[in-house]
Amino acid sequence: MTALFHLLNEYGYIVLFVSLMLQLIIVPIPSEALLSYVGVLAFQGKMNLILSLLSAGAGGITGASISYWAGYKLGVPFIQKYGRYLHMGPEKMAKMEVWYKKYGKVLLLISYIIPGICHIASILSGIIKLPYRSFAIFSYIGVFLWAGLYIFLGYLLGPKWDQYQSEIEKWLVLGGIVLGIGVIAFIVIKANRQYVKESIILIFQATFKRFGSFFKTKILILEILVFFAILIALMVRMIQAIINHQFGQFNTFCLNAMSFLSSPGWHGIMNTVYALSSVKVLSAISVLTVLVIALNKKNILLELLFFACTIVGTLLFSFGIHWLFHFLFSDISAQFPDAPSMFFVSILSFFFIMLIRHYRNYQVIFFLMLGYLFMLTAYFISGVYLVHAEPSDMMAGYVFSAVWVSGMLFALETFRFISLLKRELNHSSEQ
Repeated sequence: MTALFHLLNEYGYIVLFVSLMLQLIIVPIPSEALLSYVGVLAFQGKMNLILSLLSAGAGGITGASISYWAGYKLGVPFIQKYGRYLHMGPEKMAKMEVWYKKYGKVLLLISYIIPGICHIASILSGIIKLPYRSFAIFSYIGVFLWAGLYIFLGYLLGPKWDQYQSEIEKWLVLGGIVLGIGVIAFIVIKANRQYVKESIILIFQATFKRFGSFFKTKILILEILVFFAILIALMVRMIQAIINHQFGQFNTFCLNAMSFLSSPGWHGIMNTVYALSSVKVLSAISVLTVLVIALNKKNILLELLFFACTIVGTLLFSFGIHWLFHFLFSDISAQFPDAPSMFFVSILSFFFIMLIRHYRNYQVIFFLMLGYLFMLTAYFISGVYLVHAEPSDMMAGYVFSAVWVSGMLFALETFRFISLLKRELNHSSEQ
């Protein structure tokens, strides 16, 4: 980075142009830091602010255009030849092309703020043959907004840029991610607006106009929603506590409470318990979950879909939240939240939920709940005992995964409820 700054001081606009061009072709260059430094140089009078913006924009436009045409000329033949091996046949490519032509232009505007997305967005635009005119309008505006944002920040802060650089970059990236998620959510809802509209009307009618119908189902969904909200509040409180380093007493208390495990005789038992989070054991629990769903013979595809979403979502959530916290806060525990705990709790919880959901014997449910709580407690103790995990990290893993699983359960029961309402509506119309 120092060498790049030195070249920028020596050759100015040419280095700026080439750097932005290479960055948007796919060469990993820390362009945000570079653009901010250009703003500082403009503040010091060593570079012209307008010429800097034009050079950066021209370089970014050139790089984005090269990526677009590379995808257009090389990506399409590759997909046509090898796409079937990647589950990207002609039909799927045609659907993707229609979707991207409709919504991809909006994503191009914000893609440059999100790390790693800008390269993919330009290449993908070429692969699905987004009209060059549409690509150019939205992509080039996005390039100038991105370059101008960082250059003007560096210019406004001037010599104080070094003091605030890391914090500003963190919050800009976070803002880009949140905005990207919001845009994707908007696009998904808009693409399924008819289904969403019909579902909202059905739920409204069943809730307020026919209060007594499906009463138990509605109470169940309400209970899950309340539990979900409580867990979110607890998760937010835990985040505040970890940022403010308020977990010291909790960790000390847990370690003191587990002092009786200092005897070597416990080591074998703890090894066995901690192995519950191994790939083999979690795979076995997943297979059992699938069997429970299949044996129930009701809403099989829906429950399997949400089970898959639970597993994949836990994977993305655990790595994503871990990266985000350590990107934003460098002084928190390296393992916060504990990833193995998240996987263990998510898969085990979904398994027990399916067991409890499909068995009406309250005595069996009671003992299942006791077994579930015992396994959670035993695993928590084994993690602290064996791998010396911070109790707060383990607890965060439990709470974060509980938020995800309860959210999936709320969505599952809501979809199940909508299915029941539609079935009743169809039955009434047939009569």
